[in-house]
Amino acid sequence: MPDDPRLSLILALADDELILGHRHSQWTGWAPHIEEDLAFSSIAQDEMAHARMLYRVARESGLTDRDDDALALGRPPEEYLNAVLCERPNGDWGYTVARQYLYDTADAIRVQVLGDSSWRALADAMKVIELEEKYHRDHAVTWFNRLAEGPSLTARERFAEGLTTAIGEAIAVFEPLSGEEELVSEGVLPRSNEDMLGDWLGELGEALEASSLDYVLARHGPVGEMVPTGSGEIPVESVDFTVPGVVRRDGRWMHEGAFAGAGGRRGRHSEDFLPLWEEMTALYRAHPGAKW
Repeated sequence: MPDDPRLSLILALADDELILGHRHSQWTGWAPHIEEDLAFSSIAQDEMAHARMLYRVARESGLTDRDDDALALGRPPEEYLNAVLCERPNGDWGYTVARQYLYDTADAIRVQVLGDSSWRALADAMKVIELEEKYHRDHAVTWFNRLAEGPSLTARERFAEGLTTAIGEAIAVFEPLSGEEELVSEGVLPRSNEDMLGDWLGELGEALEASSLDYVLARHGPVGEMVPTGSGEIPVESVDFTVPGVVRRDGRWMHEGAFAGAGGRRGRHSEDFLPLWEEMTALYRAHPGAKW
């Protein structure tokens, strides 16, 4: 793990954007219709540009001597701190849209909070990113309404299945960071991940209740993670990471319990990450020093 908790924060933010952007880009040429082909390609480009901006903040702030290309493509798998949600294969359209909705609503809260960071370089970057992330969130909400409230029962069921599959790993977007207490005390992270999780679940619960989909927030079991090795061997399963449960209390959905163990924010990933990493970094590894 990075020695400076600010680098852990930057990598968590940037790696989320990079990895999810890579997944979004895989819809190019395969989306249900041409408008979505273009939309997901555009969103993927935005996410990767956000990642590059954040990697540059890390370099210019003296937190690393690696440039943005080396940070994006030159690290071993266990050094990536993205949430596992971002690395999962796209699956069907229902899962992809559910994941985008869950991630972008969570990210909207995170970006807004970090806009008030005492770390000026990060706060300035968040203000720029927020402008484009609003479009991503609007796109996700449009699809939420289309699938959750549209005339097709099959589409609604597939979307609900996607939400149910992704909800536990979406909660893990708010997994506490290494050194988070220091980040919060210094105002670099103005609010803890636990606080942001509470806000997100409250907003998410209201949206799901309005569409009678709140059953996906019913108590869920622990979320198992996978641990990739630095040597590129087959990952081995980890059973020590769980996320809080979700309950409805006093008219509001909230989390119950705490995170246990270590997940994506500690470099522990799913069995899906290593193939993605190999594909994403192949050219850079074949041509060291190549520019992104």
